[in-house]
Amino acid sequence: MQIDAQRSRLVLVSAPAGYGKSTLVAQWSDLDPRPTCWVRLGRGDNDPAVLLGRIAAALERTGPLADAAGEELARRTPRIDEVVLPRLAADLAERAPFVLVLDDVHAVTARQSRTILAFLVDEVPSGSQLVLVTRGDPGVPLGRLRAGGDLIEIGTGLLALDAKETRDVAASGALELSADAAEALRERTEGWAAAVVLATLSLSGQDDAGARAAALSGDQTQIADYLLEEVLERQPEQLRRFLLGTSILERMTAPLCDAMLGTTDAAASLEALARANAFVVPIDGRREWYRYHHLFSDLLRAELTRRHPELLPVYRRRAARWCEQHGAPGEAFAYAHESGDLAQAGRIALAHRDEFAMHGHSQRVRRWIERCTDEEIASDPQLSLAAAWISFYGGDAARARRFIAAAERAPLDVPSADGASSLRSSLASLRTILAPDGITQMLRDAQVAYAAEKRAGTRWLASGCRAMGVAYVLLGRPQEAIAVLREGLALLRDHPELDHVRAVILGYLVFAAAETDDRRDVQRWAVEATWLIADAHLDGTAGSAVAYTAGALAHEQRGDHPEAARQLDHVRRLRRHLRAAAWADADLALRSAEISLDLGDPAGALELAHAAGDTLQRYPDAGTLPARLRRLERRIAQGRDLGLTAAELRVLSFLPTHLSLQEVADRLCLARPTVKTHVASIYDKLGVTGRSEAVEIVEQLGLRSTTAGPRTRRGG
Repeated sequence: MQIDAQRSRLVLVSAPAGYGKSTLVAQWSDLDPRPTCWVRLGRGDNDPAVLLGRIAAALERTGPLADAAGEELARRTPRIDEVVLPRLAADLAERAPFVLVLDDVHAVTARQSRTILAFLVDEVPSGSQLVLVTRGDPGVPLGRLRAGGDLIEIGTGLLALDAKETRDVAASGALELSADAAEALRERTEGWAAAVVLATLSLSGQDDAGARAAALSGDQTQIADYLLEEVLERQPEQLRRFLLGTSILERMTAPLCDAMLGTTDAAASLEALARANAFVVPIDGRREWYRYHHLFSDLLRAELTRRHPELLPVYRRRAARWCEQHGAPGEAFAYAHESGDLAQAGRIALAHRDEFAMHGHSQRVRRWIERCTDEEIASDPQLSLAAAWISFYGGDAARARRFIAAAERAPLDVPSADGASSLRSSLASLRTILAPDGITQMLRDAQVAYAAEKRAGTRWLASGCRAMGVAYVLLGRPQEAIAVLREGLALLRDHPELDHVRAVILGYLVFAAAETDDRRDVQRWAVEATWLIADAHLDGTAGSAVAYTAGALAHEQRGDHPEAARQLDHVRRLRRHLRAAAWADADLALRSAEISLDLGDPAGALELAHAAGDTLQRYPDAGTLPARLRRLERRIAQGRDLGLTAAELRVLSFLPTHLSLQEVADRLCLARPTVKTHVASIYDKLGVTGRSEAVEIVEQLGLRSTTAGPRTRRGG
């Protein structure tokens, strides 16, 4: 089988728990001359970035990974489809023959992660091999490989022990069986290796072991129940308590077991179980972390529930506390939720929500929240706030508002797990992002958060500055906005973990400076904003949409129309991140429309204006946004009525500036005579004879963008 399998790119080992799948592959890999890298998958690998990171780390054990792929995976929001997978494919093609084993593939159920597994199936080159070890359907297409003879499948039929193997397993456990007894045991267990091992342990040392083995009856579950009872009753009380108590753990290490059980000797218990080679499976090379055989764990847990149901919530709360303290918040949340302690679960979720969101991993917290029913979420204010944030990140404004309303019904003048001075302030900060009741209320909520965090001196003060500044801009009060936004910018100087807040502050400083005709500040803050997005790997966040809009405005003011258009392309790509914040969606759509019109794209401007209008129809108290929309629509209509072409509109945007016709031509990559022809046509359509008159008409008709710089003209 080994020789045949080496000629196949894919080996699928599929059988229920306890059939020795991993053992077979481990023995097999020992005989294979190719280097083998092994990844045991778990629920965390449903995050595609985590899965790729673990696969990359495993591959590096067979040779260095391409730097480009590793660098991209180190980003906060790696571009998986666009960058990581193509570079990984190139790396696999050039790598010396290897074997990559992915164990427990059944744990990966998320569509994106299964897509990565399918990618590996397609990209592992000839001479190398991918081995998938699973309890069921691996979730990847196999038809083409099966038809082409490039797939070896090993299932229950091949893995089940025969009579001789059953007898050998029993002998390794000091249980000598006759050929008939071994065949009877094989028949009763259907060759299930785990059941044979457990039966060996329960029967070893008994005078009538052969007869008892032959007398076993029932299906696998009945046999397992019987063996569980027999094995447990034969253990010392201390080890029995350890087995039952630790059965609730997905993975275990001695310090966690001691913290949960209130003991000091878990290391000795794990060592004893490991020596028995039947109960625990090491999941790291140092043998510090273990897990129970899956079915054995299920059976132990059922027995714990039957014997000591009162201990389940106690153990789970202790496990949650230890896991959170030792950097495993996902497991901590799961144990807290399973214990029924929703306050602990809510505190964990809210404490880690911002940290994960900053690194582009809010989907992890989403998976925690999805364990809970809506009723459970609404029962705890911190859980409600965490769920509201996660709903906002996912673009579900209605769900976010429901959880905000649930949080508002609870006592709020208590500390907040996310570091805000109180739940009331934390809720106010969230409301400034969603702003469900309009811009005036956004400002009131921002003032609540600002005042509370200024008194407490927390890092959330910068978020209060951001919220107040944005509200002032949207209310047409740019000078007040600049003052408070600059305060926020100063607060963030030594807080790189809040770069996403800094990006929004810089973007709205650009917008406020444009309203005060301060071209210098528009340029310097826009440069800083776009630099920050690249340096802090914030592309793909709502903050980057603000920064790119600011960059487009600055480039348009400088007359760099191609770069302004490229920045707007980024904004269009990112607008989906804004759909839960109607005010932000409408504001950036309007700003993009104004810039598009200045770039000579009236059709694009009109499309964006319609999008902003649709959003504003459903939004109360929108500050200056409706007036800006009306002004924009007038500009579009006036340009259309005057018969100005797209090319003429592009040239028109330069007339109020200091640029000469040659400089305009250079900016637009046109010949000066072409620009001169467009200018002459504009003068004719406006009914003027010179540039100054044209600029006056532009301003009178409202054709000039509100974000255009001060008027200083040079002859042309």
